[in-house]
Amino acid sequence: MKSFALNLVAVLTACLPLAVATPASAQPPPDGRITLAALGEATLDVPRWPADGLRCPSGPVRFHDGGAALTPKTTPDGRPPSGQSLLILSATYGDIDRDGADETVAVLGCLIEGGTKQIVAYDRGPDGGIVSRGRVTATTGQVREIRDTSVRVDQAGVVTARLADYQRCCDDRTPQKWQTRGYALRAGRFTQVSGPTRMPFNPKVTATRLTVGDLVLGPPTGGYRHGSVTVTVAHRWGAHPGKVTLLFSPPAGLRRSGDRWPPVTTEGDSFSVRVTAPPPGRSVSYRFAFRQPAAASGGELPVELVTVPQANQAIPWYGYATARIR
Repeated sequence: MKSFALNLVAVLTACLPLAVATPASAQPPPDGRITLAALGEATLDVPRWPADGLRCPSGPVRFHDGGAALTPKTTPDGRPPSGQSLLILSATYGDIDRDGADETVAVLGCLIEGGTKQIVAYDRGPDGGIVSRGRVTATTGQVREIRDTSVRVDQAGVVTARLADYQRCCDDRTPQKWQTRGYALRAGRFTQVSGPTRMPFNPKVTATRLTVGDLVLGPPTGGYRHGSVTVTVAHRWGAHPGKVTLLFSPPAGLRRSGDRWPPVTTEGDSFSVRVTAPPPGRSVSYRFAFRQPAAASGGELPVELVTVPQANQAIPWYGYATARIR
C-alpha cells in the first residue's frame, strides 16, 4: 500500500506544470517627442555649422523663447559673417531609429535676414534629458535653402526635406531649383538614401568668388608710394559668366597708376573695370597698380564683383573682398 501511495505521488507530481521564470519586462524606449516649446527652453547640442555658412555657436547652446543669445561679431569682407540670431524654426516627429518610439527632428537657423540652416534629430536620454542623434543635413555646397515646414519622417524612418540651390531674401525673386532628398540613420549617422545628389543647372545663380591680396606700396618716390594688388576671380559652380565687372571703392588719396588698366568707368568716388571671366571651374588673377601720397598710411580698398550677364551669388559674400593697404 505504501508503495502504491508513493507511485501515485510521483505520477501526480509529473503531471503538474513546472514553474517558469518570467523575464523582467524590457525597458520601453524613451518618448522622444519634444514639443517646440520645450526645445525653445532647453540646452541643445548644436552640430558645428558648415564652413561655407554663417557663423553661429555650436556644442551645448542654451535656448530661451525659441532662440539663443548671440554676441555680435565683425567679419572681414569675403568671409562668412556671423549670424545675428540662432532660432529653432520648426519641429516634426517620427521613429528615425525604428525602436518603436518617435524622435524629434528640428530645423535650426543661423540667420541675419536669410542664413544657414541645418536639420538635427533629438531624443530623450535614459535620464529624460535631451540628447542629439546627429545632423540630418544642412545648407552647404550647392544646397543653399531648406524649406522649414517641409521636413517629414516616413514609416521607414527616412527623413525627407525640400532643398533649393538659392536662398531668397526680402523682395528677391531669383528663380530657385527645388528637389526632395531623403536621409536615414545608418551606423549612427545620417546618410542620403533617396533623391538627387546634385542640384540642376540654374542660369540665374552662380558661385563666382572674388578674393584679393594686400595692396603693398613701395618706398616714396616723387611724393608717392606705388604698388599693386592682385585680384583673383574663381568660378566654382552654377552660371558661368563671360565677363565680370570689378568695382573699386578707394579711400581718399588712392589713385590708379600706370597705363595697363582696362577701360575704366567712373561712378562717383568709385570706378569699375570689366575683365574676362575664368573658364568654368577655373580661376584667373589680375594685377592692378595704384599710387598713394607718401604722407598717407594704411587704409582699405573694398572691391565688389558683378557677373556679366548678371547672376545672383549662391553664397552672397563671394562677391565682396577688401584689400589692406600697407
